[in-house]
Amino acid sequence: MVINSASGHKVFVSWSGGKDSYLALLLAAEQGLDITCLLCFIGEDGSSRSHGLKTEMLRKQAEALSLPLVTKEVTWETYEQGFEEAVHYLKEEMQTTGGVFGDVNLVEHRQWVEKMSKRCAIDYNLPLWQMEERKVSEELLWRGGKAVVVAIRSDLVDEKWLGRFIGEDFIDYCIRKNISPCGEGGEAHTFVVGGPLFNETVSYMPGEIKRQDNRALLEINSD
Repeated sequence: MVINSASGHKVFVSWSGGKDSYLALLLAAEQGLDITCLLCFIGEDGSSRSHGLKTEMLRKQAEALSLPLVTKEVTWETYEQGFEEAVHYLKEEMQTTGGVFGDVNLVEHRQWVEKMSKRCAIDYNLPLWQMEERKVSEELLWRGGKAVVVAIRSDLVDEKWLGRFIGEDFIDYCIRKNISPCGEGGEAHTFVVGGPLFNETVSYMPGEIKRQDNRALLEINSD
């Protein structure tokens, strides 16, 4: 765990809509950080770049968490520029002094967070850093979090898991397959619909499965 901000400091949470960003939010709140908003980067299609979730569903999450959602449209080529612009906005409009990120153990991800935080003159906080990968998913379950599998690497994970909630059965499946039980390598992504801090369960309707290369994505729609 890396917490650089002091209790009461205003921070945004880098938001994917999945379990890692949600757990980072929970732990940051427990550390006494003042969460100003959820910050999510979206593509030209209006979906989150990381999990393919529609902005409409991300807003439903934010409303259920009673937090503002700030979105920034970027491409992979303009991601760093978009990050800087978004953080500048948050510093000006919300007096934000730091960011919370859900990275677990990928060194290159931490290096990127450190680089961009230094460039933007903000603190960075990594509440899940170096948590044992099985523990990440188990922590979600222990806390009563509910996360639906919405994207998988189909060369590693069976499509039968799409639309199912993360549970001990999924964790055991990943262990047997010798893949990360928290999807740290992109094996699976999730959509959190309930748990602590949610004032209500996020309702949704599963849609069609879209396939591209070695990825399969379950469309999540408003009910």
